[in-house]
Amino acid sequence: MNGQNLLSPKNVKDKNLALEDKNLIKISRSKLGYFSAITLPMILAACGGGGGGGYDGPVSPTPDSGSGGSDSGSSGSDSGSGGSSSGGDGSSTVGINANAGRYTATADADTYLYDVTFAASGSVTSAQDGNVIISDFDASNDVLVLRGTGAPSSFTSGGSSNVDVASDINGDTIVNLGSDNDATGTITLKGVSDSSTVVINTADEVADAGSPVIDLSSGSVASSSAGEIFEFSVKFLNGVPVAIDGNTSITNFDAAIDRIIIKTETLPAGYSKEDLLSTLGVDVTTGINSTRIDFGVNADGNSGSIDIDGIADADLSSIDLTFSISSPAISGSRVDIDSSSVTASADSETFVYDATSSGSNVVGADGNVTISGFDLSTDKIIVLGAGIASGYDLSRFEANASHDYSIDEINNKTVIYFAPDADGSSTTLTLDGVTDKDKALNIVFGSSIGDEAAPAPATEAPAEETPAEETPAEETPAEETPAEETPAEETPAEETPAEETPAEETPAEETPAEETPAEETPAASYTIVNISVSEDTTVTATSAAEEFRYEVSSSGVSEEGAYTVTIDGFDAATDKLTLVVVNGTSNLTTQEFDQLTNVEVTSDGISGTQILFAPDSNAQSGKLVLPNIEESFDTDWTATTYTVEIVTDSNLT
Repeated sequence: MNGQNLLSPKNVKDKNLALEDKNLIKISRSKLGYFSAITLPMILAACGGGGGGGYDGPVSPTPDSGSGGSDSGSSGSDSGSGGSSSGGDGSSTVGINANAGRYTATADADTYLYDVTFAASGSVTSAQDGNVIISDFDASNDVLVLRGTGAPSSFTSGGSSNVDVASDINGDTIVNLGSDNDATGTITLKGVSDSSTVVINTADEVADAGSPVIDLSSGSVASSSAGEIFEFSVKFLNGVPVAIDGNTSITNFDAAIDRIIIKTETLPAGYSKEDLLSTLGVDVTTGINSTRIDFGVNADGNSGSIDIDGIADADLSSIDLTFSISSPAISGSRVDIDSSSVTASADSETFVYDATSSGSNVVGADGNVTISGFDLSTDKIIVLGAGIASGYDLSRFEANASHDYSIDEINNKTVIYFAPDADGSSTTLTLDGVTDKDKALNIVFGSSIGDEAAPAPATEAPAEETPAEETPAEETPAEETPAEETPAEETPAEETPAEETPAEETPAEETPAEETPAEETPAASYTIVNISVSEDTTVTATSAAEEFRYEVSSSGVSEEGAYTVTIDGFDAATDKLTLVVVNGTSNLTTQEFDQLTNVEVTSDGISGTQILFAPDSNAQSGKLVLPNIEESFDTDWTATTYTVEIVTDSNLT
């Protein structure tokens, strides 16, 4: 491949090609200037992977096929050891686990294993090993292997693969991986100026343990050359991240390979590290060679901070900082609400209120409940309901007109109003003695508590489908109508019934007309996929016929937020896309929808079909992508090779 015999035992490198300067030059992906971008054929590795991590010192050479485990040897005090890891098919690839960090290749033929997540289509959705830097990489001798369960046997970079390979102005080759904004990564090959010579294979195998994860609960931790992931926990109160962890510092932080993950149970729509700079109550300051993030204060006036030693970055642009939504957790004692009146104790407690989710509505399932003695500074509420989107927070709850968060200062209470149920009845959760004017209530919405899933709804959805299934039964009287014509047989002339026999056949001929609903049956046979996101998301289609429902406003604004949603593996022959117009007055054609102000729909062989929705009140737009769907149209959006409906929520079937 690329003029290289992959079976050759060649192990000797031309060291004259290595750069003398090994210092990292930080490259911002968003500002990277490419000299060339290429598409590389990727071939399936014959065997799958494992090995030790690598750091500043040279890593061990790749063992031959007969070696592995601890027998593979090592060199240098910080070097990793070769090994093997079993794959999903029982095979293993021998090589070096390239977790986030710095590596120096050896004079042998080195194989670097980098873990990714593959979509059903074979594209890379996320990079699990962060940023990797490899010096002395010999493109004629060394190989990169993308490892992940379900890896395709045939793979090509570029296009919609989410793997881009290019040379930069510094004479290096950069491999950018992943489409998830919070889980992208890069492999930098120092001194490799010709990106077309780089060989990238794939391996259908499970990932290794990955980079070291360090909990920033408090105190000071030191970064090593391993490329650590530092986790810091916060909670969002009234849109402000408030530290759960205390004051902590990271020494020797390496912005090129280290990552900071802010863990939270809720996340305002679209919130990212850039928002830290403008959030009232959060301060980002810099010293001579340090950056400090002070988070907001809680109900007691306390909070925490992260002091990052080793880099001064006032806008955080060079610091790999992302937010990660975790499942709601119990703080203190758990109280499952099972009565209409609950009294809190003096200890820290988490009150669990059951609910159901229908689209963007959250419907209370525990009835009207009043909690007395609730303490804003120590107590917590979890609204637990299947189908509630990950990261759903109070701001999104309040944004729904069917909900309300009412502060009653006269009666000294705070009342949470849930959406009406199918009978039009709404329930409330009241905090007696609490007037939460500052929105300091620690309330979390979720579909699980840790690994405990929310209780299944009381089969309301099937119950609603039952009438639909009964509709054919209601058509039975229509079929009986000809039977009601039987009195026509009372005509004395017996020949008349004989003549009427064709008339009786007329209803039989009308049966096809009754089959018209039967032709609509495939619509009812779709598996409904309601899209609800809080970040850029890839939804992977299955082999079943599926209807993907995406909510929009009547003016063409995304109701799912200013995120990019990619439906990977959408089957034009069996799947269906439905844009649900919330509170709309009439259904629309695709052309009418495309004609809405600032709505744009494009389709090409590279990006597939992209729907760019109208900007919201913050001038931000959502986007829906069908990467494998290409259909040309001259002016407005026309879909003839796949099924699209744009219907009001009241007209959904």
